[in-house]
Amino acid sequence: MLRDLSYRFRALLRRNSLEAELDEELRAHIEQQAEKYVQAGMSPQEAARRARLEFGGVEQVKEECRESWGVWFVTELAQDLRYGLRQLRRNPGFTIVAVLTLALGIGATTAVFSLLDAVLLRPLPYSHSDQLFRLYPTDRSGRHAMEAVSYPDFEDWQNQSRTFEAITAYYQ
Repeated sequence: MLRDLSYRFRALLRRNSLEAELDEELRAHIEQQAEKYVQAGMSPQEAARRARLEFGGVEQVKEECRESWGVWFVTELAQDLRYGLRQLRRNPGFTIVAVLTLALGIGATTAVFSLLDAVLLRPLPYSHSDQLFRLYPTDRSGRHAMEAVSYPDFEDWQNQSRTFEAITAYYQ
């Protein structure tokens, strides 16, 4: 595990030396196979050609090896960031519009989230906020008669209540 981690850091930080080692190793494999063909009786040119054909595309093998290093995501991300920064530097007008758009979007999102957090997400500042109720006056049919309660009605509810621990009023 530690060896694998150090290898990945090496692949990130010392990529050129790792690439040179990869080139040398692939060349050595091809030369070794060509040597076997020469010992089997082929000419050196034919042995080298056949070893390269048998080995396959060197660039494909290199790409597979680079993927096995496990740092391809970071490498490609760095390439994409460099390309993006070059494009932004070439088009300063677009860059200004993009930055302002992002700033407005982030600011608006932050404002909306702050409002929603304060209004909906935070719990109410009461010890048992899940036990709060809102009382409405009703008419004889059981429908809401009105939204507001008169103060004398509120006092009656407060004095006659046996179910609720406390009753309070608020004004909107």
